[in-house]
Amino acid sequence: MNVVIGGASGIGAAVAAALPGETLVADRRGAEVTCDVTDRASLDELVARVDRLDALVVTAGLSPSMAPPADIMRVNLAGPANVLEAFDPLVGEGTVAVVVASMAGHMAGDLDGDLLARLEHPVRAAEAGLTDDPGMAYVLSKHGVILLVRRTAAAWGERGARIASVSPGVVDTPMGAQEIASGNGTDQMAAASALGRAARPEELASVVAFLCSDAASYVTGVDWVVDGGSLASMGLG
Repeated sequence: MNVVIGGASGIGAAVAAALPGETLVADRRGAEVTCDVTDRASLDELVARVDRLDALVVTAGLSPSMAPPADIMRVNLAGPANVLEAFDPLVGEGTVAVVVASMAGHMAGDLDGDLLARLEHPVRAAEAGLTDDPGMAYVLSKHGVILLVRRTAAAWGERGARIASVSPGVVDTPMGAQEIASGNGTDQMAAASALGRAARPEELASVVAFLCSDAASYVTGVDWVVDGGSLASMGLG
């Protein structure tokens, strides 16, 4: 069975439509199953519905204009860590997980050692009040997701399982529209990308579906940037 968390709309909905086989869609609202990634009891109820875990995709998240920094860190960073911990008993031969990060995670710059060490412990980092700026909270949370995936790969590999992250640029979703409406320059970032536009959700979903397939059987512990050349245009990446 496939499980898509955050699958009621946007990238998650596109992923759920793209994955072959039986797919269980979970989200805070509007999905087959109600699930809160910050609530372990909620995640345990979701896990109880799954007999065999083929693909686990985590797209749930908050953007800078949607919430205060503490909530962004709890959902974006502690959330995926909670999900991986809850589903760990089901991880076995052939299991694949993909966690959606962001190109913002590659824009953190040179973080000092203390901050990096804190990000190595997602739940504690989310509770630590690392920043009072929503934009920086988003950057740090997504950088932490990339580190989390990298750190998890070896243990999963011992069980014949794989894990990767995907870092989108600007995507034409309700969340993306909200960021553009906030006037924070998201639309300009999309226009300045190498392809000069935002991504369609289906373009991200096709990458996730590939990573979940046998065609990507040697891909694990890495982040795939799918940003239309945004980071390249900024001289990053």
